[in-house]
Amino acid sequence: MLNDSPKALFVRAQSRALREDVGDTAVWKYSGDSKRVLFIHGFRGDHHGLQALAGALPDYQITSPDLPGFGKSGPLPTSDLDSYGSWLVKFNQDTGPYDLVVGHSFGSLVVSNAMSKGLNQRLLCLINPISTRSSSGKDIPNKLARGYYRIGKNKLFGSWLLRSGIVTRSMSIGLTKSRSLDTRRFVHDQHARFFSGFHSVKSVTEGFEAASSGSVFDYSEFLTSPTLLIAGQKDAVAPISRQHEFCATLQDATLEVLNGVGHLTHYEKPGEIAATITTFLEQR
Repeated sequence: MLNDSPKALFVRAQSRALREDVGDTAVWKYSGDSKRVLFIHGFRGDHHGLQALAGALPDYQITSPDLPGFGKSGPLPTSDLDSYGSWLVKFNQDTGPYDLVVGHSFGSLVVSNAMSKGLNQRLLCLINPISTRSSSGKDIPNKLARGYYRIGKNKLFGSWLLRSGIVTRSMSIGLTKSRSLDTRRFVHDQHARFFSGFHSVKSVTEGFEAASSGSVFDYSEFLTSPTLLIAGQKDAVAPISRQHEFCATLQDATLEVLNGVGHLTHYEKPGEIAATITTFLEQR
């Protein structure tokens, strides 16, 4: 799987996918004969974001919901971290148990918050976990992001701005670090197709506030399960120095750093992530 392109893995996973909704939550299940794994995707995306990783784990039974308010899932009354955490605890009760729960980016905050609310999960994997509170960041990218979502609340043109293809492509270019043209095309296509599938302006702006105001450091004391951390060497959203600091706060954690990639490890190196997850599960 290490030599297969992200696009090939994405396509391969599609043949295993079956939609089985749970209440208002849209859920895709990828068939397999081995471990049961739950995927929680990042902000503004949907289950497609982790589908290449599912393709690189062909033997695992993978459950991948669209977060409430994104993709095909209905919204929560309020899209804050506590609400997402409570949703995940209930979803796990309804569909679990799982051998492993995987959260990417904003998904790492949702998983961590759920653990603080009593999520009973033996093994965790946090990919590009959010280790900085961007709401207080004084750098230009964070200031631009806050301004973008603030203007996005405008009733006249907010929705149009938040779904702007130009803004989405600019973000995609900035976050993609791979030198492979095929990989870059794949990432840009994924963002163009699935990054604007949010339910409403309220869902996405409240989701941004939740994503930007939280940090996995807030939940360190609750992350007592063996935890695999996967980080990108060039991640500007979740800097590698903070990943090392976060790892040191956990009782039983392993940090794997992927070279040459940033915050989009799940798109750019799904094969390597899958190999790391497989080893982690086999050793536990």
